[in-house]
Amino acid sequence: MRVRLAFLTLSLCLAALPCSRDGRAAAQVSSWNDSPADSTGWWHGFEVGATFSVPTPRVSASRDELGLDLGVCSTAMLTPNFGAGLDVAYHYWPVSGAFKETFNERLRNGTLNTLELGGTTWRLTSLQVSGHLKLAAPTEWVMCPWLQVGAGTYRLDPNTTGYSGDAGFFTVTVGPFRSTSHLGYHFAAGVDCPTRLHTRFGLTASYHRVMCGEVYGSDLSIFSIGGHLLFGWAPGASTR
Repeated sequence: MRVRLAFLTLSLCLAALPCSRDGRAAAQVSSWNDSPADSTGWWHGFEVGATFSVPTPRVSASRDELGLDLGVCSTAMLTPNFGAGLDVAYHYWPVSGAFKETFNERLRNGTLNTLELGGTTWRLTSLQVSGHLKLAAPTEWVMCPWLQVGAGTYRLDPNTTGYSGDAGFFTVTVGPFRSTSHLGYHFAAGVDCPTRLHTRFGLTASYHRVMCGEVYGSDLSIFSIGGHLLFGWAPGASTR
């Protein structure tokens, strides 16, 4: 009798095992089907916008006259917090007397001490074309801080019309100084605040370094403070 009961119990347990395995498999398949699909692919969004800033009165520029920075930027966010992009910007940099004096020294040495720049401000302009990498805080944050580093070319135009000077028994004449291209880099930090669907307004502080010492006597160092307005798109983004 005991043998029959044990055999019956073992048979019932063996019969229940396939049902248990089938139930677990069905539950797992159901959980996979119910989970949301990853609709972001290899990228997580794209943003483009306009930038505006004013150089601070220190180092190379804006000591005697305010400058101006205007540009456009675009960034492809490869992950929710990391992206790469491009910058194109126009800079109006009235350089300081100290920066101008380093150039005057080179100019005097090359023209037998007959020529130098006059006035108190030298109005350089620059066209910047560069790439950047961006690291941003999670997008769920109400205020989203970020850091950015970039490098590229800066085409500097000294905006001169030519000079002439008397060396005593002959005259030295120098035509307009040509625009020259130089490598440079920049750092930026800021904070963005969502204003409406797919739009963010942000404040930013940036530092530009242009390696132009071989032509102008010293490198340009510019600090700027300003803002930007960004428009962004993300695949699968909500419309709240």
